[in-house]
Amino acid sequence: MAGMVVFRCRRCHGDVTAPVREVPLPDADSAPVPYALPKDEGCPPRMRPGTFAYDPPEAGERVFRPRSTGAALGLQRAGLNGIVLARADVHGTELTSLRGRRNGCCGLDGCDGPNLVCRWCTADVATERSDCWTPQEVVLVPTAVEAVAAD
Repeated sequence: MAGMVVFRCRRCHGDVTAPVREVPLPDADSAPVPYALPKDEGCPPRMRPGTFAYDPPEAGERVFRPRSTGAALGLQRAGLNGIVLARADVHGTELTSLRGRRNGCCGLDGCDGPNLVCRWCTADVATERSDCWTPQEVVLVPTAVEAVAAD
């Protein structure tokens, strides 16, 4: 699978995603939200499983640079807010212990900062949005993760 990457925690190098490939960012306004769907219909994630996108897509140029002899790729991008994925592709994380970041009525609204931490070192790595009024997505904190070429 050419072009696949795994995002890992920059602090401890633990994987926080499955292998994913870049695709264009879907428009947030076209993403379904649970309250707008029929009662028994599950809400699909904003991103298809196995994919990721940069938000905003037009923010600067992406520059991947090899780090030492390993497969890690440094990511520098001006104006990058986050890396958007489906919840199914995120692993190696746990819900933060900070109660003020776990708000929402039916899920997590993600309005109060990162709510997912690295399972191994507890670094803030992502914000899950899974409430009834939000798109269903996880947004990685760009400064907390690094991309590694998936083998």
